[in-house]
Amino acid sequence: MAQWASIRADVDTTPIAVVARLGRVTAYIDAGLNAKLGEFGLTREAWDVLASLRREGPPYRLSPTQLYMSLMRSSGAMTHRLAALERAGLVKRLADPDDGRGILVVLTAKGVRLVDRVAPEHVANERRLLAALTDGERSELAGLLRKLLAAYEREHPAPPHAGRGGRHRSR
Repeated sequence: MAQWASIRADVDTTPIAVVARLGRVTAYIDAGLNAKLGEFGLTREAWDVLASLRREGPPYRLSPTQLYMSLMRSSGAMTHRLAALERAGLVKRLADPDDGRGILVVLTAKGVRLVDRVAPEHVANERRLLAALTDGERSELAGLLRKLLAAYEREHPAPPHAGRGGRHRSR
């Protein structure tokens, strides 16, 4: 910010204090999450799919579209990820009984056991990654991020496909 101020004093650089730090914090958090999940043979993207299915409750199933929209991934990235999870025996794809053309992604019993084993360690790792903040500060930050996200989602209800875990090509 000081460098910008010295060469372009006419530009208000205060947003940099937030945006640049959010980007740097995200890099540290992603690395910390992937390191812990890697102990279980998972990536953050794979974990997000498995955890989303587990949170649905029995019968632990969602359509690929529901998954990629909620996880902000491209449909191509989701197809690739689902294939890998299926090869590992953690999910299976079944015909949707309510839509003859559709499929559902279902968490297998092996997948349920893995998520249930990983979840407590994953949450403890998230707590460790936020340990520099007090409970009150974490709550305040969560509220501020919720407010920012709500503003984005009012303007664009469908999440963008660019960003963490997905590829976005300019048209």
